[in-house]
Amino acid sequence: MELKIKSKKLKGKFIYADIAEHKDATVLVVFLSGLSGSKELPLFERASAEFVKNGFSTLRLNFCGDEDDKQKYPNAFELSEISFSVYVAELKNILDSVGKKYTSIVLVGHSFGTPVSIMFLKKYKKYTSKTQLIIWDPTLLPWKKEWMEEDYIFNTDKKLYISKHNKKEVVNKIFYKECICIKNTTETLQSFEKGVCIVAAEKGAHDDAKKYFAKLRNKKSSTLSIIKGANHLFDGKRVQKELFEKTLEFLKKKV
Repeated sequence: MELKIKSKKLKGKFIYADIAEHKDATVLVVFLSGLSGSKELPLFERASAEFVKNGFSTLRLNFCGDEDDKQKYPNAFELSEISFSVYVAELKNILDSVGKKYTSIVLVGHSFGTPVSIMFLKKYKKYTSKTQLIIWDPTLLPWKKEWMEEDYIFNTDKKLYISKHNKKEVVNKIFYKECICIKNTTETLQSFEKGVCIVAAEKGAHDDAKKYFAKLRNKKSSTLSIIKGANHLFDGKRVQKELFEKTLEFLKKKV
């Protein structure tokens, strides 16, 4: 079922989501993907079906419009309007609206969804005790300034940074600076002292995944898996089967 949730940050804007509810579920699994968080990522569509089959309800989000979306959503956020304060405030808005009836929340942060999840739990500590964290092929911040300068050029007329490789990828000055100056996200995650499930792709961000795991204080309650042959999007039936099995094995011990 599609949800349309009114923004708390910008007047006239909405966040769009798809919720799939299991009738007996007490746990809501929330999938967070990429910079924009497209709910139509094929990986998440398949993951949602698998998790519902295993007794969980699931929520897939669009934080803002994404070029991979099958349809365009009216009054959705533009990527250029996003910053970490928007990400975390709107995620709280969504969970306050949709997550009330669930005893536990699971955040599955894929790629840039990892730092979004971490920054959310850092700000809204009331959610930390009832939330399990899953990391799939994570982004690690901060990014080096020279990397950002290689990828983006500043448009003096629009006062925005535009990707040199994808002209539709436009970010504002606040978000650009945040990606460079943010406290190392491995250290922020370390401060939670939570068990975390980390699954990485051999052909993806496995080095960053190892850095996250190395910093965890609670390694006994955490897991690190690297799936051989997997790319960043975990394409392929064999790869996704292993990804879902590793994740569900962790969750069934925790919730």
